[in-house]
Amino acid sequence: MARGNRCGGPAKAALALACAALASFAFAAPAAKPAEDKWTLRYTEDFKGPKLNTKLWSRIPGQGGSGPDWLKNMSPRSDLVEVRGGVLVLKGVANSDREADPRRVLTGGVSTKGRFNIKYGKVEARVKLEDQKGAWPAIWMMPERSPNGWPADGEIDIIERLNSDSFVYQTVHSSWTQHHPGDPPQGGKGEIKPGKWNVFSVEWSPERIVWRVNGKETHSYAKVGDSRERWPWDTPFYLMIDMQLGGKWVGSIDESTLPVEMQVDWVKFYQLERGRERIGGFSRPSNPDRSR
Repeated sequence: MARGNRCGGPAKAALALACAALASFAFAAPAAKPAEDKWTLRYTEDFKGPKLNTKLWSRIPGQGGSGPDWLKNMSPRSDLVEVRGGVLVLKGVANSDREADPRRVLTGGVSTKGRFNIKYGKVEARVKLEDQKGAWPAIWMMPERSPNGWPADGEIDIIERLNSDSFVYQTVHSSWTQHHPGDPPQGGKGEIKPGKWNVFSVEWSPERIVWRVNGKETHSYAKVGDSRERWPWDTPFYLMIDMQLGGKWVGSIDESTLPVEMQVDWVKFYQLERGRERIGGFSRPSNPDRSR
């Protein structure tokens, strides 16, 4: 040790003890507190224009009765997606023209696919859901790019509601959740006010996904380890809102009580910030599809 060191050499016992105490204090000093998550509003879609904002949304086209249950009745027909008095209205109807389209019922939905992506951040929507047998309205997110297919590339369900339930389901899907259900729980339920306006949100960070209904936390899903099988939610996702009807999960449809509507007052997009750092953000795809 250098001769000039005040704690070394022939220092007296009291000075040595003081130096030891200072060294102990230095090692025990608490680490800096990490910056808290802050959600800064960046964009509000309030549906105030006379028609659908096609810079942000397109109608979900459907596949003419094929594909997964949620898509089988989806149609791009213009009367199934309406902007009415500052509210987006998505409809499920009995099909009155079976010659043009043989399906018994048709449904409408919108998507930001090919127009607007989200990586981390908060999505919030004010929505009114009608009670209806066979109704399956949903707000959910899917990856912009999916080279490995579903469920490997992930899915975030902000809400799904069945029939006239007084609650919504809020869930994530991945390869891990598909093969290890309940480890940890992939979803939960949030109580709603049936027939009234409710605010649904998801807060998505690199470490956790948190769902809320009317401001109350209803479920969360945390990242464990670095396996993409367990956590595929580190890439841009797009948003879908749709009024689905029928399928194995929701059950049969009562066509005599149709139409049914899903009304959306607004959708808000928030940036995730930690201190002065922006985490993720919003983007336009490099090759946007604006054909619809």
